[in-house]
This record gives sequence, structure tokens and C-alpha cells, in this order.
Amino acid sequence: MAAVAMMTALSALAQKIEVVDADGYGIPQVVVLTEDGTLIGVTDINGVLSDVKGNAKVTLRLVGFKSQTVTVASLAEGKVTMEDLDYSLAEVVVKPKPYIYVETLYRVYVYRNDSLCYFSSGIMPNAYDAKNKKLEHGSYSNARAEYCNKLGAAATWSVRAQKYDAGQITIIPSLERMEKKMKDNLFVTTTVNSPSRSTYSNPQGIISYLTRTDGQVRVNLDAGKMQMYANEANGETEKLEKRQMMGYENQYTIAWAENEERTLGAENFLMEMNHWEYNDHKGHVKFFIETYATDHYYMDEKEWKARKKAIKADYGSTMTLDQLSDYATRHNIPALSPATLQAIGKLKSQW
Repeated sequence: MAAVAMMTALSALAQKIEVVDADGYGIPQVVVLTEDGTLIGVTDINGVLSDVKGNAKVTLRLVGFKSQTVTVASLAEGKVTMEDLDYSLAEVVVKPKPYIYVETLYRVYVYRNDSLCYFSSGIMPNAYDAKNKKLEHGSYSNARAEYCNKLGAAATWSVRAQKYDAGQITIIPSLERMEKKMKDNLFVTTTVNSPSRSTYSNPQGIISYLTRTDGQVRVNLDAGKMQMYANEANGETEKLEKRQMMGYENQYTIAWAENEERTLGAENFLMEMNHWEYNDHKGHVKFFIETYATDHYYMDEKEWKARKKAIKADYGSTMTLDQLSDYATRHNIPALSPATLQAIGKLKSQW
């Protein structure tokens, strides 16, 4: 009986995993998949996923880290350390041209009730006019959003998640301005824990971490929790009730190259992961959009138009898996895991 009790206790421990970085800090928003690519869940702000549903092996995926597969039962106290991705871009050299150009690879995953229902990848050209503070993007086909709408996804949310976020870069002028905006508009306070780590909290608790590692600034944010508290505090009852009814969640992870000015602009944007989820009449929908910057330099308007046209000619509205594999290899981007490839293979056989 004692042996059975011990085995039961060990089994219970194996149901929870805690994903940490090289410094031992929890990593939020790590996507956890079964061996066949079914979505188990996403780690919380402390890097914990409390229930892996008894799966023997799981695959872990997040921008900025190397994907890996682990045997859950072999983990000491359910803890696993993810290895940083060695990823950097050449510094943008200042030239007398109006646009900072940033080319990005995006990968879009859509899960319905934890099964992959859609996958797409492509190249998004981005140009930032620093003088006029205007950001432009390449074209993005509405067909992707419409495709998911046919599967039951609520139109406004799927369009927002796929059309407007896929592959597009995020620009924040500085950490100070980001922190001031969060404090003034979203009731968020900043605590500097060390030179390499800060914590952001609202009255409900911790919602974000900022870390500095290997020349990068990374921010993990539970934006849904932040937005919904702000809705409540501002008396925006209708918005709050709609988000609660939809089971709305939004988290993101974003990384920039560190610089002395502490700017978070186009010239040092590196990568991002956006995660959206909500309920609709067919179940629960989850979007994951990975974005990797692959090149950046200065160009003029003529060059900008020519580059957009060239990308469309080379890749069309979406990349094939062979094109994706080749592009990712050339730019040191983690390949799709076997679990993800298996899920995509099932998807292709269904459609």
C-alpha cells in the first residue's frame, strides 16, 4: 500500500511542469504540445502549467528559446530548463534613406478545442518612417481570416489576430514611456528587482516581467488580465462583460536587441509571440502568432515598393513547408517540431 501511495504521489507530481530559463526564472507563455501536436496548454506568468494530462512526452515551444521535447515523468519536481536561442541581427547602419526596413517571418497556429485547425506562414515586409513616425506593412490576405471564420471563429477577433498582428513588428519608443503609459492608463506599477529584471503589477497581482539576457530585452505580459482590470476600474462594464463571456485571454512575449538608449524601435526589434483565445459557438479558439525579424536596413520609397512586390512574387500569399524550412534554416530560426509537423500533416489530410 505504501508503494502504491508513493507511485500515486509521483504521478501527481508529474502532472505539473514548471518551465524556467537559465537563471531559474519561470518562463510565461510556453506552448506545451503532446507528441501528436495536440495543444495541452500554455504556462502561466510564473512558467507553470498545472496539468499536462498524464502525457508521457511533451514538446515546449516559445520564441527566444530552443524548442525541446521532454519526458514528463523524468523531470525532477516537474521542472524543465529551456535553452536560450542564439539569435541576433546585424546592426542597422545609419544611411540617408527615409525608411527603416524590417523583414519578418511569421507562423500562425490556430487551435480549436486544442486541436490544430489552421497553420500558415509567410514573409511580412515592414517599413518605419522615423521622421513621420509612421509604420507600414506589406499586404496580408483576408482569405486566412475568412478560412477560420468558416470554422466558427468570431469574425472580429480572428481578423484582428490574423490580419493585423501576423508578422507585423511592434515599436515602443522607450521603456520609460512604456512604463508611464501602463501606469497612467492601466493601473500598472513597476518594481526594479535587479539590473536585469523588473516586475510589473496591478492590484490583482503580477502581470509582466522584463528581463535582460545576452544583449536582449524581453517582456512577457498578460495583457488580457491587465486590460480586464482596467475595464473594471474605469467602469467599462460592457467591455468587461463581453471579454468575460468570451473567455478572452491575450498574452505576448516580445524581444528587442538591447541598446544604450533603451529604445524599443524598428531597428532593434527581434521577435514576438502573440497569443489570443476566446469562446465561440463551436468551442474554444486559440491563436498563436510567432514573428521573427530576419533582416533590417535602410531604404527609400522605391526600394520599399520593389521589396514588397518581390516577396509576393517569391512566396505568394503563404509559404509552402519546404519554403518555410529553407528560409528558417538560412535565418537561424527554430524549425517546426515533429509534434507540430505531425499536427500540420493531419490538417492537410483533412482539407
